[in-house]
Amino acid sequence: MIASEAMSTAPDRAGLLRETLLFNWAKWDAAVAWRSTPAMAVALAAGIALGSPDAGLVAAAGAFTTGLGSLHRIRNSCLLPMLLAAVGMAISTFVGMTLGHGSILFVLLAGVWAAGYALLTAAKGGTSWVALQWTASLIVASAFHSNARMALARSGLVLAGGLVQTGVTAAVQRWLRRPGGAEAVQEDEPGLLARLGHLRGCLSLQTPVCLYSLRMALVVMAAVEFYRHTNFLTGAWVPMTTLLVVRPDLHQTLTRGVMRVAGTILGAGVAGVIAARLHPPAAVLAVAVVVFAWLAYAVLNVNYALFTLNLTAYLVFLLAIAGLPPAQVVERRALYTLLGGAVALLAYVDVFWKTRRWIRLLLGEDAEEMAA
Repeated sequence: MIASEAMSTAPDRAGLLRETLLFNWAKWDAAVAWRSTPAMAVALAAGIALGSPDAGLVAAAGAFTTGLGSLHRIRNSCLLPMLLAAVGMAISTFVGMTLGHGSILFVLLAGVWAAGYALLTAAKGGTSWVALQWTASLIVASAFHSNARMALARSGLVLAGGLVQTGVTAAVQRWLRRPGGAEAVQEDEPGLLARLGHLRGCLSLQTPVCLYSLRMALVVMAAVEFYRHTNFLTGAWVPMTTLLVVRPDLHQTLTRGVMRVAGTILGAGVAGVIAARLHPPAAVLAVAVVVFAWLAYAVLNVNYALFTLNLTAYLVFLLAIAGLPPAQVVERRALYTLLGGAVALLAYVDVFWKTRRWIRLLLGEDAEEMAA
């Protein structure tokens, strides 16, 4: 019994390496990239042309995240998760900006948001993805602590970018439904009431999803507490990484963490070299943002590390438009991702301890057998 438990709990190093290096090119998706990047390009171009690049990049970021929703389904619709994500991200942006990351109330609220996301993973489908975007937006927005008026303006830009992206996707879908068009048929999923009914049965520490929710809340709060004592807006990457890395079991968490860190370091290196050698103006930076966003969409399901590489480069160039030095962004992105990954492992300290104890017991039993 002890042996089987130890083997099921201990990380599979070979499996971890295999999953990290697996590239499923059959899942390359250029279609989602082509339909999702035009809205970003328009937002960035408009911001630069009007002399407000910051506004353009906020709207573009809202469009980028909302575009990822087209890969998810709620009640057999990809538009519903996109719409819910856009509205929820705007609300979370407003709350995060008005509270700021220096507030202890924000630490508690981030824990609640994260726990809600983890609970919704039991429902599968696009619902949990939507909740993840709300939580991520809350964390990111807290770096830009401001008054209600500024928070409302930024929230409006996020919503505008998301709604434009949703509109573009709806138009493409409508065109694909014409005679001769082709659109993938998705399997229908349970409705929201059915999901909530299922989740009510999960609200017990005896269930894996509730334990996962508790782990998620505690480590995200710990990461936010660290972030609360930093003065850098990029410090938000610590709790962000923690949120994205913690999975329902240790093996998934280690796999996700390794892929996230590897992709981030490589992506930061690529973006850093390009920025250092070319010193690109705002227009070229905008092109780089769109190119790496396109690649991130296309390889999302090919390999998570490869997606993270392109996502990191996209973020570095996006923040460069806002005036942040690329070299500084690259350095902090890599450092804070490593810290966030380390904090994520705290969620499974008990598992590490139990595995160590089981290994000792196993070694003790083996020694007894050899002595006999």
